[in-house]
Amino acid sequence: MKFSKQSLEEQAVEYLREKIISGVYGVGEKLVESTLSKDLELSRTTIRMALNTLANEGLVIQKPYAGWRVVSFSEDDLWEIYHLRVAFESQAAEMLAERITDEKREKLKAFFEQYVALCESDNVCLNEVCQFDLKLHQLIVVLSGSQRLARMYNSVLNQLLMFIHMTHLDFDAKESANSHTSLVEAICQGQPALAGKLAKENITTFTELGKKLKESRK
Repeated sequence: MKFSKQSLEEQAVEYLREKIISGVYGVGEKLVESTLSKDLELSRTTIRMALNTLANEGLVIQKPYAGWRVVSFSEDDLWEIYHLRVAFESQAAEMLAERITDEKREKLKAFFEQYVALCESDNVCLNEVCQFDLKLHQLIVVLSGSQRLARMYNSVLNQLLMFIHMTHLDFDAKESANSHTSLVEAICQGQPALAGKLAKENITTFTELGKKLKESRK
């Protein structure tokens, strides 16, 4: 694959990030600098800098004498990510519902219509659906008006997306948007308590996730 001259490192980061998040590079998979350098036709220095950026995002790790690997999630890691997602997304939903305005309502509805259209399209791609799932919650966080919450959410964004991919192992992609309908309606109707409750219920429970992962690894 060839890249343009525009910020080779940034392009390498975006390419590798997408491959990791989508599962092309699996959890725990070894990433060899020389192989990536040859495949992407980039210098090893550029690849190393890209991997360092991804390490800061929590997507890869480097171990002495063992090289780079895609991050693996222990049960404790998944437990923590699950609870962070519940805390951030439910709080954002409550805050937005409490301070909903006509402008924010229209932005949320417009994006949700795109989400629904995607899920109703032919040959819907699970990876794209997962991206829209996260973008919907990102939008709710942004529209909540809390810059602090947005910064904290963005700091774990890519791990949250990996989490979403993992929870969608046996998920019907066409039902993804439908599962958010009540949440969007509660926010638009200005019902904070209900919006927070529905945001929590929308997230696959930690127990269910563990069962799914065990089944997928048999």
